[in-house]
Amino acid sequence: MERTRSSRRSPPPKKRSSKPRATIESLNGDIICMIFSSLGFFDLVRCSAVCKSWNAIINRCKLLQLLYCKLHGFSNTSGSSMRLHLEELAMKHHRFALEEGRIDIDQWKAHSVGVDQCRMKRGLILTGVGDKVMRLWSLEGYKCVEEYSLPNAASLVDFDFDESKIVGLIGTRICIWRRNGLRSVFPSREGTFMKGLCMRYFDPEAVVGCEDGTARVFDMYSRKCSQIIRMHCAPVTSLSLSEDQLIISGSSLGSIAISGLSSDQRVATLRSTDCTGHIICLMYPQFLHMLFFLCFLPL
Repeated sequence: MERTRSSRRSPPPKKRSSKPRATIESLNGDIICMIFSSLGFFDLVRCSAVCKSWNAIINRCKLLQLLYCKLHGFSNTSGSSMRLHLEELAMKHHRFALEEGRIDIDQWKAHSVGVDQCRMKRGLILTGVGDKVMRLWSLEGYKCVEEYSLPNAASLVDFDFDESKIVGLIGTRICIWRRNGLRSVFPSREGTFMKGLCMRYFDPEAVVGCEDGTARVFDMYSRKCSQIIRMHCAPVTSLSLSEDQLIISGSSLGSIAISGLSSDQRVATLRSTDCTGHIICLMYPQFLHMLFFLCFLPL
């Protein structure tokens, strides 16, 4: 018996809807608030940092405040005390993650010789070897995205960078490498100031910590030294700049001094000069209102 072909036709293909797909931005604030209210505390904190609109919804609905009070049995809490509670909780959570969490270590060859300096910002790492080149690395795949050579094989003492430029201390001069390829060096003559040991900048000023105990402030656009501030009676070995126009410096004798950019005067001394430790680096995260420093103690 012969097979007969079926006369039934295959159904026509479904037409795709021309309607655009709905996104979370198309939901009104009340619906998003209902979604967020089902989240845990740290997931809610992460969502508040995604974008301004989410942050505004979470603040308007007081979701963090209500959830925190519920978890800790409080009836109410003010906005200022809430921020302090959140900072304390974040520090505890971060400490626990470092102590108990899983740590992955990635390693790659950055230079043919040892790396003397390293800075990390916004998914980029800048490395330098002291006398040849600096390389900018992307954390996605650890690929070198840019390379910068030092003028006249000068020694690279210190550096920092942002989205548009790299500012480095080379010998007794400051060099600015623009991300568009331009480069400028100032002062024009070598030896204009004593040997620089460290450098930090906060637009439009770059501050150099010198061997004679002074901090020299340069305007990066006029390329002139605008201030000389006496910080210590010993070499300045580390610097940190704050948004409120303060220079925080550490010395080779272990003292830490704070001076104002606007007044040229020392504001405070945090450690006495009879300490023999060497302040290697300083960090002042302003949202914590705390100063961290690394001190090298001789044997």
